[in-house]
Amino acid sequence: MATLPDDLLPNRFKQLRLLAHSRRLVFVVMPLGALIGLLVTGALLGMQRLEPLISTWGGRTHLAILLPATGLFLTTLWLSLSGIGEVSLFKDLDLAHVAPHTAFPFRRSMGKVLACVLTIGFGGSAGIEGPGKWLGAALGLQYHRISRWMGRHVSPFRRLHANPLVMVEAGAASALSAVFRAPLSGALMAAEHHGQVTPEALIPCVVASATGYVVFSSIMGTSPLFPQARPYHLHAWELAWAFLLGLAIGAGANAYFWVRRAFGSLFGRIPLLWRGLAGGVGLTILLLPAHFFWGGLPVTESGGLDLVQKLLTGGTLPAQAVMFLALKLLATAVTFAAGGVGGLWLPSFTMGAAIGAAFDAVLGLGQPGYMTLVGAAAFAGATHESLLIPVVFLAETTGQVALVVPALVGSTVAYLMVRETAP
Repeated sequence: MATLPDDLLPNRFKQLRLLAHSRRLVFVVMPLGALIGLLVTGALLGMQRLEPLISTWGGRTHLAILLPATGLFLTTLWLSLSGIGEVSLFKDLDLAHVAPHTAFPFRRSMGKVLACVLTIGFGGSAGIEGPGKWLGAALGLQYHRISRWMGRHVSPFRRLHANPLVMVEAGAASALSAVFRAPLSGALMAAEHHGQVTPEALIPCVVASATGYVVFSSIMGTSPLFPQARPYHLHAWELAWAFLLGLAIGAGANAYFWVRRAFGSLFGRIPLLWRGLAGGVGLTILLLPAHFFWGGLPVTESGGLDLVQKLLTGGTLPAQAVMFLALKLLATAVTFAAGGVGGLWLPSFTMGAAIGAAFDAVLGLGQPGYMTLVGAAAFAGATHESLLIPVVFLAETTGQVALVVPALVGSTVAYLMVRETAP
């Protein structure tokens, strides 16, 4: 009987390692991904009900324009009274690679999730991926603690022990896949650290992200985040426009960084307790144009998904798109500088969409939303110093293959421009 060559099969030692990896993926990472996918889906459903309730309350009391200010003040009040203090998701993720137990203690992380809910639920300019990532990472670490405790008392569980950082990243990946409805993007975002993705980090993230997405899609369906009614088509001249759009995105991202540093210096002089109140005044002022001129369109509130959907329909004038950009940029900078908590990916995506919408209006390509989406991906990549993830994110959240090539061009130009001009 014919046998396979020895070099096609792993040796005994490698077989044991493969078995250990497989056990952890099947019995630890997959259940973790499913659990977090379920919890995040429930949290998203809760947020969907919370925001209309808050808006209704604001409408009834004629204080709708004060809701973001109220949420921002409640956020800094909670952070001050709870002892959590100033919060930075990026710093926590960096710390997790050195001391994950210090970065994501369960109670403190849940306190940060609550701060995100207060910021975003009341209309601060921040994305829901922030609380999702904190929740997933904290639950992943808690899951690791439980499995370690079980391993001390039940001998078979000792073989399922996983590194705490692996559980943190896998938990975050599962949460992000549900928030964005994009399993590959969620895995890459959780595994990437300072522009690098290692197989050791990516493999559990992919498994957890896929499992979490299966749970999410079984409840919420498989519709992408930005569904498009008709397919886009790629033409050669659009690559030239994507190059110019990348330059504009790079300039816009640099402007955002400059404004945020300026506001950070300004609000940094105010104690955290009152910082939210001061920033809330700014958010109220920035909310007024949309409230009076655009029928209450949520230009400055939350991550900006409603605004992106509006821009994708076409018909936005270039001057109006620039105004949307300015308002969203300022609102995002104020929210974070004044102590607000949440994600930056969706606000960045929205700012890029505004720049792209201006290009769509001027160029008249006959494909509404084409440059809007390309600009959105490029801006998100520029602000997060990521080159390929925004392109993968765009492909998953739209299902439009024709966007990949111009998005690669625009994202590369914006990424290089930001990197080479960073202070």
